[in-house]
Amino acid sequence: MRIQPPRPVVDEKEPFKHALFDRKNFGESLTALLRNVEDSLVVFVNAPWGEGKTTFAEMWRSHLRSQKLEVIYFDAYAADYIEDPFVCFSGEILELIDKRSTEIDGIEAPKREFKKTAVEVGKRLAGLATKIALRAATMNAVDATHITDLKNIGDDVAAGVSEIGSEIIEKKIEDYVAEKDALKAFRQSLAKLAKKFREEQGFPLTIVVDELDRCRPDFALNLLERIKHLFDVEGVAFILLVNRDQIESYVRAVYGEKVDARGYLLKFGNLFVDLPSIPPAFHEGKGRREFTQNLLTHYAFGKAAQNFEALSRSVEMLVEHFELTLREIEKAVLTMTLYYSSSSQTEVSDDFLVALLSALKVKNPSFYERLRRGTITAGDFFLETRLNNFAKQPSGGLSQDYANAMIEFCLMSEAEFDKMRREHLVSSQSSPPRTLLMAERFWRLSDRKKLIPFLCSRLEQFASVPE
Repeated sequence: MRIQPPRPVVDEKEPFKHALFDRKNFGESLTALLRNVEDSLVVFVNAPWGEGKTTFAEMWRSHLRSQKLEVIYFDAYAADYIEDPFVCFSGEILELIDKRSTEIDGIEAPKREFKKTAVEVGKRLAGLATKIALRAATMNAVDATHITDLKNIGDDVAAGVSEIGSEIIEKKIEDYVAEKDALKAFRQSLAKLAKKFREEQGFPLTIVVDELDRCRPDFALNLLERIKHLFDVEGVAFILLVNRDQIESYVRAVYGEKVDARGYLLKFGNLFVDLPSIPPAFHEGKGRREFTQNLLTHYAFGKAAQNFEALSRSVEMLVEHFELTLREIEKAVLTMTLYYSSSSQTEVSDDFLVALLSALKVKNPSFYERLRRGTITAGDFFLETRLNNFAKQPSGGLSQDYANAMIEFCLMSEAEFDKMRREHLVSSQSSPPRTLLMAERFWRLSDRKKLIPFLCSRLEQFASVPE
């Protein structure tokens, strides 16, 4: 058996071969959009964590390379130790231009101009005043290395406040004008560079920003500000792969709960789109079912399960019923893998319960914890999980009666169980209720109500490290 998740496969000849939810069509549409829009463009591509944003980025970049198109991929999380993302973007642009310089006629002069203006802007952004202003604006603490500088500034102001004259005010105005001119010169040089780049490849100078929703809030918001105020020029495009809810939480964390976080983000982007998460209705496409089956095949614990085909159908049904994300599916299947990898053949078990508890463990941890403690009744369970609605969906062979009976067997009170047994004895039914048949199947278990807590303890014995 395996316990490491499968690595995404990007086929260089067919980059979207293993893409889910018809994301090939989405990638091709995104390519067409960037080819045809000449203005500056900032596109937010939204998807929850674990829904394959990075995998899509890898496939899309490979798709572009197959057309001899180069874009910049920027891992924001890997760079959030840097004080200002301006330096990162400028460096990435220069690296890309160097890579393609032999293919673009006349690129050297605009490249030199861009580098010169970038250095000038970078120097102005790197001063202590900028750092302090940024920290104050983002409600972040000024670190200890700046305390002495702040004290000196305070002492200077206190000692010389009466001596401030027209010369100092004039110097401040001149500095402001110089900074404004430097920013203008930078944007102009970037526009010239981007124009040359677009003329060469028929595609804008494009930066794909990934993992922004994993960065420090101040870095993430500063990066958006830099894009808006410094890099928003014709011929430059940004594709921001984000969890929009998380970015909005950053806005509220920095500017307060009352701020309109969604409205705040609107000023940074031209377009907000969702990464496709369901197959299109008009034709077949790979989705969660194929993803789930690939995982079950990869982990190869089929021989350890009592009935692997029934288990697979149960997992598929639970994935759809609880609307598990791709990341949640990975976690649930890994939980099952660790359970089956460490189980003995004589251990009391049930494949359906293993799948169910694994799904609940990642989807609804608080409810799972109550199951583990044995404080959930059968009625509470069906009310919370709607598991008795299984029959309304294509179960692929999963028995509705079996699922309900197993839950009832494990969670019914003694009074309810005894009542069912008495009613069966006095009735003329030819066969006992399925719930009673569960008792015969698990006759070695001294107490039926211990089965779920026991399985929970086994699922947690070798739990994977949480992210």
